Amino acid sequence: MFAKKTLAELNAEKPLADVYFDYDKAELRTEARASLAKNAEWMKRWPSTSVLVEGHCDARGTNEYNLALGERRATSVKDYLVSLGVTADRITTISKGKEQPVCSEEAEPCWQRNRRGFHIITAK
Repeated sequence: MFAKKTLAELNAEKPLADVYFDYDKAELRTEARASLAKNAEWMKRWPSTSVLVEGHCDARGTNEYNLALGERRATSVKDYLVSLGVTADRITTISKGKEQPVCSEEAEPCWQRNRRGFHIITAK
């Protein structure tokens, strides 16, 4: 089944979980590590896959600050996946800063959803 699916179909299924960060932090939470362990197992099962990890931030802070924080978040995700045995050349990172929020309300529950590491499968 995997071989027959397009990248769009795989990404729509969301086999890789997003991870979330605390305000102004790039350190992985305990639950993020658990999610990334599952993501690493999936990537090891499909060794030809590659992913792009996007680092996202909430609306607070300057564009420059959030781009730097988003990069640190994406790098934290990549580094942890590599520590779990996924080769670094399969993971690309990019910061989206606060430019692509999933939620636009000015409240903590929404801001929390925007502080994330988001995975996109780029090759299979």
